[in-house]
Amino acid sequence: MRASALIVVLAGGLWCAACGGGAAPPAASEATATPPAAAADAPPASAAAEPRSAADLFPDGPQKAAVVNNCASCHNLACSVIGQRTAERWDSLKASHKDHAPGADVEAMFAYLKANFDSTRPEPKVPPSFLEGGCTPF
Repeated sequence: MRASALIVVLAGGLWCAACGGGAAPPAASEATATPPAAAADAPPASAAAEPRSAADLFPDGPQKAAVVNNCASCHNLACSVIGQRTAERWDSLKASHKDHAPGADVEAMFAYLKANFDSTRPEPKVPPSFLEGGCTPF
């Protein structure tokens, strides 16, 4: 076997192994191309999507910090994002929580919760370890 053919075969095998083996080997002209550095250094999509803390379950927004800081003093934050609630249920919870967050803008906090965790949105994927210790019924 000629050296150039051997290089193409080896490069094709390495490329398939790096891609999970599901793709066809590259053509001879593609085998010598250098992949972009950004693609080689990027973390797997599943690793980036995995939350590291319960606060990561909450989408960015103007009331995220207020919700995380106030609600965590009484609740397991991860429990707050499961069991999507209707707007009426969030309003009921807001009425019963007005005295639990002194100095916080409870109206704005519950508007954030209603917008991000309503019954029309899919429930976030919560790692089981975040739910250890159980949840208080909401």
